[in-house]
Amino acid sequence: MIIIEEHNGVNVLRDDLLPGGTKSILMPHLIKDGEEFVYASPVYGGFQIALSAYCKSYNKRATIFCAKRKVKHPNTIKCESLGAQIIEVPYGYLSVVEKKSRDYCEQTGAVKLQFGAKTPESIGVISNRVKKVIEKLGGEPNEIFCAIGSGTLVTSILNATKKCKVIGVQVGAEFHNEDPRLRTIKYHKTFDKESHSIAPFPSMPNYDLKAWEYCLRYKQSDNVLFWNVL
Repeated sequence: MIIIEEHNGVNVLRDDLLPGGTKSILMPHLIKDGEEFVYASPVYGGFQIALSAYCKSYNKRATIFCAKRKVKHPNTIKCESLGAQIIEVPYGYLSVVEKKSRDYCEQTGAVKLQFGAKTPESIGVISNRVKKVIEKLGGEPNEIFCAIGSGTLVTSILNATKKCKVIGVQVGAEFHNEDPRLRTIKYHKTFDKESHSIAPFPSMPNYDLKAWEYCLRYKQSDNVLFWNVL
């Protein structure tokens, strides 16, 4: 499913309409042998939702490790509603959450999934989706804006395009790529702080909404694609 809408003069790819966003297209390639699949996630991420939804559909078990909060994040509640086991980690910096999830997999034999699924196969799958999106647009736009988390999406966009400028809004950890077509803009608030911008479509305030805010601020063309992951 590829749905593109025009908002504020920008073509918006509505991957938020997929169960878990863009990363949901990776699930058939990742969830194969095994009964239980484990992912260490920031509470704001969409991969955990995609994994939970896919496992529910195929009678697999999803186990999500995340930082413990006083009030559960809506994404955590969504994963629970999809049948995922949630293991909250006190003082859960992502490095600590990752360590706990690895220990769990060693003890149980569950399959540990890499953060952001940033593997050559995953980048290939998303690159193919980028090409289909470009085809639906009728050609490459002048600019593509997206949020940068693990870097899987922006790497895929660069791989699948030849001439457009790619503007990645860095919302989390530092991301380094020397591609001359890539401009990286660091968002002015940390990952845990939400954007208070308003979008005419659902957009994750810790993630995509920050990129949308900067897209409207920094775009330099009337031919722009915004990739709304979640």
